[in-house]
Amino acid sequence: MLLNVVYGHNCGDKTASDIASTHCAALVSLARAADLLRPTEPHPSGQDTAMDDSSWKIKTESEEHEEWLQWKTSEERKRTLFTVFVLSSILVTAYNHTPALTNSEIFLDLPCEEEYFAAESSAAFAAKGGVAAANCNTLTFHDALGELLRTNERQQHIMNVTGFSPTENELPKTDIKPSTLGCLLLIYALHNYIWETRQRHHNKTWTNEETEKMYRHIEPALKAWQTAWASNPHHSVELPNPYGMGPLSADAIPLLDLAYVRLFVNLSRSKEKFWQRDWDGVAEELARGSEIIQHAVQSPLDSDAMAIEDGDKKQADGLNSHGMSRREKHLRKAASYAADSLAMSNKLGVTFADLTSRELSLQSAICAFDCAQVLAEWIATLQDRVGQYLGILGQDNMDLTQVPAIVLLEDEDIKLLTRANEVITSMEQKVNLDQGVSAEEHRGYATRILGLTAYSLEKSAVWPVFHLMARCLETHAGHTRARAEKSVAQME
Repeated sequence: MLLNVVYGHNCGDKTASDIASTHCAALVSLARAADLLRPTEPHPSGQDTAMDDSSWKIKTESEEHEEWLQWKTSEERKRTLFTVFVLSSILVTAYNHTPALTNSEIFLDLPCEEEYFAAESSAAFAAKGGVAAANCNTLTFHDALGELLRTNERQQHIMNVTGFSPTENELPKTDIKPSTLGCLLLIYALHNYIWETRQRHHNKTWTNEETEKMYRHIEPALKAWQTAWASNPHHSVELPNPYGMGPLSADAIPLLDLAYVRLFVNLSRSKEKFWQRDWDGVAEELARGSEIIQHAVQSPLDSDAMAIEDGDKKQADGLNSHGMSRREKHLRKAASYAADSLAMSNKLGVTFADLTSRELSLQSAICAFDCAQVLAEWIATLQDRVGQYLGILGQDNMDLTQVPAIVLLEDEDIKLLTRANEVITSMEQKVNLDQGVSAEEHRGYATRILGLTAYSLEKSAVWPVFHLMARCLETHAGHTRARAEKSVAQME
């Protein structure tokens, strides 16, 4: 059943995906029936009952072996449950499905470091320190997640005591040191928490105060997770891991990037459209959806300011001095994180941007897909606003340091456009080396980033579902091209 769930959600067949979702819920039921959600109580050895001088002697080989088997059984049960949790979390992240297994249901300890679990014998396990060493940083999943989510409270307390507040780029301190798998589980848990936070406001209007409260609560937690991840000297974003520790530490980083993006934009509706294989619906939801920036539509004035009809921007009182809507501002924040993620991927050559690789992880694919769409949507939204004055961004020659650009664009807009251009240029160079599509096939920045990412996903696809992502991006690229042409129509 576990293999059916993995296959069903990656094979690209809609019927198989529907069945896999049902099976995922069934897996959770089986896990509950097997008591996997509850910690395993150790079974004391009968040899421990006699308390004499011999009890202080070094354990015999048979005692070590029995202790190792008990510990291994407990760890295997724990990891089986967390495997089901990961599958449930992936469905939340990829398709906006309700989690089959929620954060609040798990009270197990986080898994140990891989070196202990990988021990092939009781002797090898004992040589590494045995149970005491394996459990030296033991922390429950519940406590570790709570520690991350209380980061803002601790920062506020420190600020009240010292009078100093942390800088924007300063990572908060945290005492937790999860294992590599523990870090992966916690970043999935933070994704679930973002989803749960939005569900509590389902069909309700967000206020600025509620929005800022969510940011203040979750963004420090993500930064604290970064601190915890970085505390392990064997963690690396590179693949293969330079310390021979496997891919888990690198797999977690795309999920961190994605969490930052998802914090500032709500992609729930577009994910539902993707599940339905409605590629046009995905593009429409990103461009016109009322929930992508829920907290940006809190008044009639703001709503008018953000409405987009066939690429035309309605000017209203909700716009700032540059004509920017709240929607565009929040999109820019998310797009900034997306551009950073795409740039890092391209620089390292370890995820979707490595066109010679056919070992693309699902986490990297989802991150690439979302980051490309969010960055493209911000550019398309900017294009809607300034196209009639500046032409198509990324296609027509323009000087962003001169009028009218300096009147229409903020410094942050120019910086982000510059970063987007750097990412696109680097990707196009790799595509040209690969003798693939030429840059001329894609027009403005938005269309090019979508087309290039689609090509990258096609080239590095391991599972058929990646081809669906590529098709969706190609459709989205067609929408952004039409919007760009519409935005400059008044110039002609």
